[in-house]
Amino acid sequence: MAMRLIVITSSKIMQEESELLVRLFEEGLECLHLRKPDSTEEETERLLISIPEEYHGRIVLHDHFRLAEKYGVGGLHVNRRNPHVEDSLRTDGRTVSRSCHSLDELKEEREKYDYCFLSPIFDSISKCGYRSAYSGQELKQASEEGLLDGNVIALGGIRAENIGEVASYGFGGVAVLGDLWNRKEEDLIRHFRQLTALCS
Repeated sequence: MAMRLIVITSSKIMQEESELLVRLFEEGLECLHLRKPDSTEEETERLLISIPEEYHGRIVLHDHFRLAEKYGVGGLHVNRRNPHVEDSLRTDGRTVSRSCHSLDELKEEREKYDYCFLSPIFDSISKCGYRSAYSGQELKQASEEGLLDGNVIALGGIRAENIGEVASYGFGGVAVLGDLWNRKEEDLIRHFRQLTALCS
């Protein structure tokens, strides 16, 4: 069964980032989570402006939700900084997602959102010391109980080598961060193609 492949941006603004993001969209990226927790609204807006409008519907904002209507983004991701989405923004098929950091939290929240991230599945690549929170047995049991399904996305330490394991637990997709952005441009694009093939 095919899984969704979601890319989360580096938390810091990168040189020539918009060009890289456009290349990923051209390669077929369906969903980009734009997460820049320390960026101002102006910086986030500049990044959105630098990405062709045809791709805005594939972008999910983690901050500065006010920009959603202006740029027609495809979704909003609630978090501790932005725990609520105004009803006026829940329009035009815009998705609302959130992150969960325990199976109990997932059980409680999953029905309220279009999809949820569950993390950290493996030891984080981008966050030093952020260790896996679940054993394989716990994930297998959660899968058997129907808690892991097409609307739950695995996050944390996702790399090419463990995508098959993620699929075996019944997750609907993977979200990648460190495994992608730790690479130079051409290697990054090649690696994205590999991840895409593994998820399809």
